[in-house]
Amino acid sequence: MLNIQAKILILGNGGLKSTATYQEDENLHRQVKTLQKIDIELKERERNKVIVITGTELLGELSFTINED
Repeated sequence: MLNIQAKILILGNGGLKSTATYQEDENLHRQVKTLQKIDIELKERERNKVIVITGTELLGELSFTINED
């Protein structure tokens, strides 16, 4: 099994940083949580062979919705 963390870089934008940690900034905290959910979804899809990582390409069903709760 491939280790998706070693293969994919997920970038996000929480805005300008004005606190020492992301947990102290409500917007940044929300952005980090969303990126973590994307990471979990991609790992699950790789494990279930819905997506395949080939070199620098992600192949398969990449469309999904992340619920903000």
